[in-house]
Amino acid sequence: MIVLDAGVLIAYSESHDAHHKSAIQFLGANAEEQFSIAVLTLSEVLVRPAGAEAIGSALKKLMPLGLDVEDMREADAVPLARVRAATGLKLPDALVIHTAERFGGAVATTDARLAAAAEGRGLVVHQI
Repeated sequence: MIVLDAGVLIAYSESHDAHHKSAIQFLGANAEEQFSIAVLTLSEVLVRPAGAEAIGSALKKLMPLGLDVEDMREADAVPLARVRAATGLKLPDALVIHTAERFGGAVATTDARLAAAAEGRGLVVHQI
C-alpha cells in the first residue's frame, strides 16, 4: 500500500502542475499497488475544484486510481497528535505519515519536508 499526499493527486489531476509528468509516471509504474489516502487528504485535493464548481469532474479524474479513502476515528487522535508533535509538520502532512504507519504503507509525496519526516520515522518514501 502507498499512502498519497495531496500534492501527488493534485499533480496527477492538473496537467499544468510542475510534478504532473512525474506523478503520472509514478502512479503508472506502481499501478499494481493499492493507493490509499486519508479523507482529509481527499478534501484538500477537492478545495480548488469546489471553488470552481468542478468537484464531479475532479472525482471522475481520480476514479481510475481506485483509491482507498481512510476514515479518521477517535483512536487516531492521540497517535496523530504524537506524529505532529514529533515532526513539526502541519496536520494534513502529519496525517499522511500517521495513515502510512497505521496501515503499514509507504508514502508518496511531492513535499521534501514530508518525505524527510517520513523517512526519519522509518517509512519507505517515494518523493515525486
